[in-house]
Amino acid sequence: MAGSLQEPARFEGELKEEKVLFLLRPHIITNLKWVLIAAFLAALPIIIPFLPNILGFNLQISASTSLLAFLTWELIVLGASFQYFLFWYFNIYILTNKRIVDINFYSIFYHKVSQMALQNVQDVTYSKGGIAQNFFDYGDVHIQTAGTLLNFDFLGIPDPEGNVKKILDLVSDNKKAEGRYENRTIQPN
Repeated sequence: MAGSLQEPARFEGELKEEKVLFLLRPHIITNLKWVLIAAFLAALPIIIPFLPNILGFNLQISASTSLLAFLTWELIVLGASFQYFLFWYFNIYILTNKRIVDINFYSIFYHKVSQMALQNVQDVTYSKGGIAQNFFDYGDVHIQTAGTLLNFDFLGIPDPEGNVKKILDLVSDNKKAEGRYENRTIQPN
């Protein structure tokens, strides 16, 4: 099942008695755009040497300069591709039995972790639009909280409908457990 864990996961800041129920990351197909752009940019130096001859002017560049330019270009494309891969791999959404954690990765040196207790969840919806999202079954999940608390958006995750059901079940179970705890009364002696 998409988004469910095969083995227990741990994360920085995990509380005692907290269990990771499932971990989500954007669908792998969301990488297609940058992969195609990177492939085109990586192939561009193969096409460029033929352009001066096609356009009718002669450009004299030494072999060592040409090789240095080619390697520099490929290194830039590889670095940008690696950064996009890291964005995809480390932008994760974690649901535990106590809270929702959203880890946003911006660079190797900067990431932002947002969290929300399950009892603060007011509404959970999903959206899918377009041929690709419907064909590959991915979309966005929007989690609304009460008042001025931060709202969460899980973007491009697989099976958004199924994951919304899981989140709603988790929130419902948590609120039922919380209600049992709050209904206890202390009897005076």
